[in-house]
Amino acid sequence: MAEDNFSSSPIAPSNPDMSAKVSSSGKDGQLDALRARQAALESTVAGLLSQRTSLVDSFSATSHIQHSEDTETRAKLAVDSANTKIKTQIKQLQQYNDIKDIGTQLMGLIAEKRGCRIGEVQEEFGINPDD
Repeated sequence: MAEDNFSSSPIAPSNPDMSAKVSSSGKDGQLDALRARQAALESTVAGLLSQRTSLVDSFSATSHIQHSEDTETRAKLAVDSANTKIKTQIKQLQQYNDIKDIGTQLMGLIAEKRGCRIGEVQEEFGINPDD
């Protein structure tokens, strides 16, 4: 009687040939899905390469980079130039923060000497507490 329950089970295939067709069909479906995914990824890559070329052309037009026929050379020059700008801006930001810290310390000394709050000293010098 246990055999009858097993053979009528919805999990067990009733026909071995049918299970082969299902798995073959499943593989075809997976292959189709993978091909569609590959096509979508290739399209994304093409779009990104187009954007990269556009950005390099745009940067080359606004900078002093000599125009070269080699896109890779222009891209490398554009990245190097951008990195130089970033490093310069970081250095300037560090200098700004150092100066701001010194200014805050000086205002603290003034406030301490006068026996008032730092906010009052900032207000006197026209500095907003959010600055």
